[in-house]
Amino acid sequence: MASSVLDIFRLKRFDQVVLAAFFSLTLAVALLWGFGDRTPTQVQAFSWEGQQIGVTDEQFQLSFNQALDPAIVTENFTIEPPLAGRWSWVGKTFFYSLDERPIYGQDYQFKLAAPTPEAAEKPNIVPFLSRVKSRDRAFAYIGTDGTDRGRLILYNLTRQEKSVLTPADLIVLNLDVYPEGDRLLFSAIPRGSAQAEIGDQQLYTVSTGLNFQGSTDSPPPAGRIQSVLTAKDYRNGAFQLADNGERIIIQRTNRENPRDRSLWVIEGQAEPRALGIPADDFLLAPNAEVVAISQQNKLSLVPLNRNGGAVQAKEEFTKLLAFSPDQTQQIALQQANGVYSLHRIDAQGEATEILRTLTPIIDCRFEPRAAELLYCLKLDRNETSGQVLEEPFLSALNLKTGEETALLALPNYRDVGLSIAADGVALLFDQVVTTPPTPTSDLFTSTGLAVEGGRLWLLALPELETDTEIQPVPPESLLPGYQPQWIP
Repeated sequence: MASSVLDIFRLKRFDQVVLAAFFSLTLAVALLWGFGDRTPTQVQAFSWEGQQIGVTDEQFQLSFNQALDPAIVTENFTIEPPLAGRWSWVGKTFFYSLDERPIYGQDYQFKLAAPTPEAAEKPNIVPFLSRVKSRDRAFAYIGTDGTDRGRLILYNLTRQEKSVLTPADLIVLNLDVYPEGDRLLFSAIPRGSAQAEIGDQQLYTVSTGLNFQGSTDSPPPAGRIQSVLTAKDYRNGAFQLADNGERIIIQRTNRENPRDRSLWVIEGQAEPRALGIPADDFLLAPNAEVVAISQQNKLSLVPLNRNGGAVQAKEEFTKLLAFSPDQTQQIALQQANGVYSLHRIDAQGEATEILRTLTPIIDCRFEPRAAELLYCLKLDRNETSGQVLEEPFLSALNLKTGEETALLALPNYRDVGLSIAADGVALLFDQVVTTPPTPTSDLFTSTGLAVEGGRLWLLALPELETDTEIQPVPPESLLPGYQPQWIP
């Protein structure tokens, strides 16, 4: 009997617990129904956090902890200084695709503000703020004065810092830059060797100490050198590194058989391979899949992938001067009977003449932001006292209108090297004093002339507004040196 009473008491106690839990759950549901989920909406991840952004960073992502009205993001998100772009979204993730490139040496602020009190439905938004730096504005060059003479130097223009990268026992002849800015490719000969010639140059890489990727691993210290290609069996000549850093093209000549002269390809750690095609004038495409070569003033496009197809002969052109950064355009030079003409070749292979002149054209480069301008180095010829003087000058050619504007005259300097910054803001050029080489010459151009001295100059490039007339500006003198190359 006592057991039955105890069982009834326990049953009633259980019913009361269940009933209380039921009422608690009902109340919670009612509150949620009446007042809604008040969990704050906030950014959980920002893809550029902790990075140094560059021109190859074309999109960032914002991930939220819960779904929200896209208008809240698109109307309340700001970037200072502005970076024009377009929004898209999938679920709780938003994507912002840039329509313009970041400017180097800049601090950018990315901010999501809470909706204004006037908003019809003001959600509970946690404001977001992040500051991101763009890459430092930096360049490499070969020194010409004092202890810097013949050495490879990195100059950080943003921080006003100079770093000598190569030792004093090497004379650097040429250089190129890897896309992440962490390494430079250069050719050099031993200093002070009476037997050393330009053909004895070897290829090396050297670390810059830059770490634009924001890696938590410490980058190699500046000045760490590694051998890429020796000159034991072949004499080495001009070379070029692809913009993506995946291939090197170099002209080589067999020491035992000078008729064995060809372009060679170097890919990563693989053994170098000969293409079997000689060429003094060549240009490697940004994606490293094609090299444009000029033989006997006739242009050919040679595929470098093993299944890349046949060689494309474009014999109506003399040489290829430039690929656009996205490779949708090419600029080809046609030279005949003292007339020089530039042709733009589109992605379908159709060529359109954009300039015809009697002035020799040395080189042309695309403006990298929108590829709507072409910067060309041309050679003006003036006759004085019966002598013909050649003076290079820089011009800007508008590819849409065909209008050309002279930007800068470079008197008395035939050998001029150009390098346009990846963000399109400025151009570096050098002015080099050269003489025929002598037994005491210690510094040389890639063509074998002795370098007596050199100077680097910085030229601010015009803005791209189509309604603004291009106005030439004076260049700024920087440093003694030559062969400047911007870090991408």
